[in-house]
Amino acid sequence: MQLLLPQAQLNVDEHLIPTQLLRQVNGTAECGDIAALSFGAREQMGLISRLAYADLLQEAGGPTLIILDDAQVHSDQARLAQMKRVLFDAAQRHQVLLFSCHPEDWWDLGVVLRDMDQLRG
Repeated sequence: MQLLLPQAQLNVDEHLIPTQLLRQVNGTAECGDIAALSFGAREQMGLISRLAYADLLQEAGGPTLIILDDAQVHSDQARLAQMKRVLFDAAQRHQVLLFSCHPEDWWDLGVVLRDMDQLRG
């Protein structure tokens, strides 16, 4: 969360569902419902939440595999760049499989892209 929105905090309910985003805007604390965010921002918060769950599962000794299908398609280029940093960080701790029909968005993630059509035998 700190990579995407420094100074922000995400509140979750008893079911670990994100409910509110707290952040500092021009020195003033601002609190907003997750539902009021743009679709892209909700998509980003959802991915961050999934990564946090994976961290909790790993700490409890469970295996972690994160599978993403066309993740972050509603992110603008600046936010996508930040989310790539978040994913790169998560990939240091977890196995991450990212499927996308937009490979041009992911060429700089630090791994070799694989075309699924070319993998067919």
